[in-house]
Amino acid sequence: MSIVEPLTAEIARIIRARIDADRLVLPAFPATATRCSQLLKDPNVNTKRVATLLESDPVFAALVLRAASTANFGGQPAASLEQAIGRLGLNSLRSLLIQAAARAIFESSDRAINQRMALVWKHSVAVAVMARDIAALMQAGDGETAYLAGLLHDVGKPIVAGMLRELERSLGRKVQLTPEQFTAAIDQTHRPVGIALAEKWNLPADVITAITDCSEYTAGDRKNAANIVRFANALVKKHGLASGSFDSDDVGAMIMIGRSMLALDEDVVGRLAGGLNQRLEAITTAA
Repeated sequence: MSIVEPLTAEIARIIRARIDADRLVLPAFPATATRCSQLLKDPNVNTKRVATLLESDPVFAALVLRAASTANFGGQPAASLEQAIGRLGLNSLRSLLIQAAARAIFESSDRAINQRMALVWKHSVAVAVMARDIAALMQAGDGETAYLAGLLHDVGKPIVAGMLRELERSLGRKVQLTPEQFTAAIDQTHRPVGIALAEKWNLPADVITAITDCSEYTAGDRKNAANIVRFANALVKKHGLASGSFDSDDVGAMIMIGRSMLALDEDVVGRLAGGLNQRLEAITTAA
């Protein structure tokens, strides 16, 4: 038996026990983002109030100004935070704050984990962008739901990576995982942690549902965000933005099934995938 199997089982047991006992240590949602999210729940909120709140946090303020000054908005610098918020819109602002909070989770003081999670983050952003574009193409509800679910579908991975490293250290020389074994253990155990984080951050229920269900296609509401994220995930992998190795036959099957379920034309899907790198560049420039 491979060392990965008992270690994966132990990590899964620890995760489940900590979740059940409400003892799983998860990153907190930043205070400014929390207060801002509360304001944004009111569709009639005064943007000046939001701008005043963001002014108290230079990091978030700079992020919003950069995002509103990208090529997507004409490339002209926003003259003020209030103008930047007006350009972005409330839904995009909410997603931007969540994205900034999530990005920090993928950073680690452990060099090996940091390098590995940088690839996972790049993949996650690609899935988010693709999912939002597919949702818009299909007119399938709020594209920001698909975007956030795509962005956070692997958010449990860096947290599990830290737990796994701790377990390795506690066992000393008894366990020395190869990079492939380390990744395999994370891949098999991260989902419940990501769901727990989304719940702790009080993300919208439809985002949590999409993160929960995106491992498999569901036949009920075929155009739901979970199906869109699963399809986007497969497309992104096929087009060279995977975070690790994958079975090309499995990915091909996911794409074929997804196209059928979502009733998407192959040429349209090809055009979406073809422009992905340019759209990603716009996102990373703002981040």
